Amino acid sequence: MNDLPAPPEDSPLAARLRGMSSRLTKSEAVIAQWLILNEPTLGLETGASIAAKTGVSEITVSRFLKRAGYKGLQGLKEDLQAALVHAHVSPSDRYFRLLDGEIGAILKRDADAVLALAQEVEKPAWPKAIDAIAGADEVFVTGFQTIRGIAEDFARRLSIVRGSVRFLSPHDGGLVEWIPSFRRAEETRCLLMIDMAPYAREALPIVQTARGLGMQVVVVTDELNTWASPETPFVFHVATKVDAFLESTGPMTTLMNIIIHEVAGRAPEKARKRIRDWPPIMRGLSLY
Repeated sequence: MNDLPAPPEDSPLAARLRGMSSRLTKSEAVIAQWLILNEPTLGLETGASIAAKTGVSEITVSRFLKRAGYKGLQGLKEDLQAALVHAHVSPSDRYFRLLDGEIGAILKRDADAVLALAQEVEKPAWPKAIDAIAGADEVFVTGFQTIRGIAEDFARRLSIVRGSVRFLSPHDGGLVEWIPSFRRAEETRCLLMIDMAPYAREALPIVQTARGLGMQVVVVTDELNTWASPETPFVFHVATKVDAFLESTGPMTTLMNIIIHEVAGRAPEKARKRIRDWPPIMRGLSLY
């Protein structure tokens, strides 16, 4: 296999690492790609943080940097700084010049929408909603049309850190999952719904049905939703309009990731045990 040719705009770091591509182990290739993609912010990283973000050990990061010709991470940072000085470009200028133009404007608005999530997680209702999701004996997750994919992904990822999570497809099952169970009559249940304009016609009756069955309901929705707040105190809004051709689902996905993090934080040892116990079960499938 030949080394990958360097694109015309490659930085010295990217050109060096791409030149080593055919001789890298799988772990080294992951580190190299991560360094290339995150070059503008490497000054903020440590060996430990790079290891954590790439899924390798810190010693593997250190050995790779030495193999690439750097005197550790500090040597890499010094080389990057020297290259920027030579080019008369400050690190901040180099980063922000990538954000010029229409696409840059969309990225900035999307980033602003993500940062605005801080207002949602600071709501008094936020910790109570997380308690409802973390403490329920069974959690149902639903979403509709184009948002269904986000809901299904969230249900699977939430299942990694807590048990008894089910994706709910009302059209497929007709809410048969909600038939009262004598065997599990004392268990608590929670519904998490993701909805975004144009709002699904079935969203409101499903929430009302869940409330009628004694479930707590959490709704994650866009900034224009007005139907959810009268039904449940646990409504969290996400900005989706960033002047792109379609609404952005990035900030909504970020909020779902924060929910998973918070739920895992309610019982971290149980969450870690689930993560440890999962690979041996999956190993028999030979998927990885």
